[in-house]
Amino acid sequence: MQGTPVDITHELERDGAAVVRGVFTPAWVELLKRGIESNIAAPSPLFRKLSTDDGGFVSDMWSRRYIPEFAEFCASSPAAQLASQALRSPSVRLAQDVWFLKRPGTSERTPWHHDTVIDGPFCSIWVALDPTPREATLEFVRGSHAWGQAMMPKSFFDTADSGDGTAQFYKEFHDGDGASKHAKFAEIPDIEAARDDFDIIGWALEPGDCVVFDARTIHGAPGNDLSHSIGRFV
Repeated sequence: MQGTPVDITHELERDGAAVVRGVFTPAWVELLKRGIESNIAAPSPLFRKLSTDDGGFVSDMWSRRYIPEFAEFCASSPAAQLASQALRSPSVRLAQDVWFLKRPGTSERTPWHHDTVIDGPFCSIWVALDPTPREATLEFVRGSHAWGQAMMPKSFFDTADSGDGTAQFYKEFHDGDGASKHAKFAEIPDIEAARDDFDIIGWALEPGDCVVFDARTIHGAPGNDLSHSIGRFV
């Protein structure tokens, strides 16, 4: 990593998320931005428009297979060393690469959720590609990684679509059928309706900063009311 590595293991294990400042140089940030531009120009079958209103929230995943910039970042950037430190493991495996872009004026929230793709030790590294003030950044419910239950929001269990894009978000990536779906997941509380009841943390970020978080830490993000896009690579 650039400079002196910062030991985040205690904070990560206690809170479920930790910030690391300036770990990725401007060259790495620009590489990822070029990769996103190339990916938007040639989207994969997994490309998604996650907005219901303006189409300003877009994403693609597993793109390193055909976007050289992403392949270079995954193979040669400080990300693997940071994950190794976070997981207290001498070796790590890359499960998934994914990027998200929220253009200015995108009202769509990233719904409160946690990542349930893999059982066992699993962390995500959320790399900021644009200046992101605290009010626009990814947020976490501190300690929720230790709740011991896979969870989904109420809309995941409802037959009616709330119209805010949440149902689509979960249907795309977590849907099941019948009793098996309900047996696997508990319901995430309505965090937005009772924010003061939860210990919510988040950080203002500059390009090259990153947040490392446990897969089971509940997280979400607001829309983008800024005058510039907010991009991140995970």
